[in-house]
Amino acid sequence: MAEKNKNKNNTHVILASSSNTRIKIMNSLFEKVEVIKHKINETKERRKRNDLNPKELAKYLAIIKAKSVSDKSKDGYIIGCDQTLECNQKIINKPRNYKQAKDNLLFLTGKKHKLHTCLYVLKNTTEFFIDETTSQLFFKKISEKKIDEYLVENKETALSCVGSYKIEDNKKYNFIKVIRGNKESIIGFPIMKFIKKLQKEKK
Repeated sequence: MAEKNKNKNNTHVILASSSNTRIKIMNSLFEKVEVIKHKINETKERRKRNDLNPKELAKYLAIIKAKSVSDKSKDGYIIGCDQTLECNQKIINKPRNYKQAKDNLLFLTGKKHKLHTCLYVLKNTTEFFIDETTSQLFFKKISEKKIDEYLVENKETALSCVGSYKIEDNKKYNFIKVIRGNKESIIGFPIMKFIKKLQKEKK
């Protein structure tokens, strides 16, 4: 365990999120991780900012998430992150219930779609780092029965993700083909460029 800690960055970071996936990634990379849930009503903000395209919306949400907890720390790096899914010029949001999760998957099946991800970092209430990525994927044509099986086995995942699926499940179900994009961007947390910038700052 001590050997692992040697490889971790000792920078104080604040994650403005309650995502278990993002928390797990942060704890594997940093020694000093503070998790503070952002104060943003995402559903309300998405409706309010329907003037933004999917990529702009991801950036807007990442920024306001980080800023919503900026009063909690003056010496750490505050990280906000968001991801939007675009298919046929339509934004697919996190489902509120099982039916919406199924509708999302039925809509995606047999189609290409894009994942727009933005990671935004504040330092002393000032923008320190921003990274925007767009990944393109193809959701293979699968039957409604297969979708039902996936939802039964992954109900919690389906209700917590844009598009109602996790790329991490693809090894088991093989329903996603990655056309363009790396794993951390598709997962929705492109953190490595930020870490590289921190390393350069310390030199």
